Amino acid sequence: MPVHDSKEFYRKLDMLISKIEMGPETERRQLLTNVIRELVESFGNELSIRNGRLYEVQGSELVLIWELGTSRGESGSFGVSMDYEPVSLLFKHRCYLFDSSTPGLDPDLENRISGGISSVAIVVGRETEHVLAFGLVDGWERESIEFGLNTVRNVLNHTFETADLAADLAETRLIQRSLFPPRYPEFPGYDLAARVITAESVGGDYYDFIPLDSDVLGIATGDASGHGLPAALLVRDVVTGLRMGVEKDMKITPTLLKLNQVIHRSTLSTKFVSLFYGELEDNGNLMYVNAGHIAPFVLMDRGEFRLEVGGSVLGPLPEIRFKRGFIHLDRGGVFAAVSDGIVERTNSSDEQFGEERVGELIRSHRDSSAADIVEAIFEASRSHGIGRWQDDATVVVVKRARKS
Repeated sequence: MPVHDSKEFYRKLDMLISKIEMGPETERRQLLTNVIRELVESFGNELSIRNGRLYEVQGSELVLIWELGTSRGESGSFGVSMDYEPVSLLFKHRCYLFDSSTPGLDPDLENRISGGISSVAIVVGRETEHVLAFGLVDGWERESIEFGLNTVRNVLNHTFETADLAADLAETRLIQRSLFPPRYPEFPGYDLAARVITAESVGGDYYDFIPLDSDVLGIATGDASGHGLPAALLVRDVVTGLRMGVEKDMKITPTLLKLNQVIHRSTLSTKFVSLFYGELEDNGNLMYVNAGHIAPFVLMDRGEFRLEVGGSVLGPLPEIRFKRGFIHLDRGGVFAAVSDGIVERTNSSDEQFGEERVGELIRSHRDSSAADIVEAIFEASRSHGIGRWQDDATVVVVKRARKS
């Protein structure tokens, strides 16, 4: 019976594929040597394969780096030119069976490469390519071998791509984490707190506290449209551009106009950013621009206010105008900003958490610390919704002490 008709063959192949997993600490070579060993030990009879060897592309050569069942195969112990015709055929088709009819085949060289004239090899990987080569024993069937090894090749490539993506995301998370303040700056007379929860591994919400002088603190919070990697990359540009602008003593409006041009020219799929940026003086004066962000709340003894003055979101239009807003944060006053992920979180009745509930929480927790206010808003919004966060969520709170 042909191997490819055997249920046992499929079952064993499925068990092998389930073993092909690559953790964050797994060396790619180690994974491939394990696969070669499993293929020969588990499928030697079905696929008629033996003498598993692992090669790596190194410059213009295909170099042997490991051989099953021997102490040979140390890196660089044997190499064959990439111009060797059978090797060229292998890299063209990615899976190739070699025999005496293969164009350009050198029997002596082939015996060194795979341990016999009849052999099979597959190519895996993209940036760093490896070759898994096996000798063939009498009675081999082309269809069975091509089915089994092409399946393994596809799974390995998928595994490598997934691992590379995970590594890229891990690096992006580190980059994004570096954009947030490592600690809250000292700003005497004020209590600062903030928190971000991302819907995916990385996200498009952000905040920043930027010390501009001993008596001036920059406060920024915003939301890039969407979430995930595209939004995170855009946030990186926004945070970097904003810091560079304000730290060079540029005025708020010119800085935002330049940021808008950068975002408008972006080729990312997400290119809309809401931003609130304000500069708080130690005497309580706050000058700000709100570029399409949910208006922050200010609660004081003399009333409640929303900081709405500014303009549209950054990105959609090449040219926009902004107005500056002013408010004085009295002693005991609370400034609180939230993002869409907080107010738009919905319950089983499709009812949003809403801005009104945020305001109620600020009023009921006014005498609490800034950190406690942040936690109260997050906990109430989380409890209101169902399951995981559907959007990135951010809360920023600045509370002025009643006494100096």
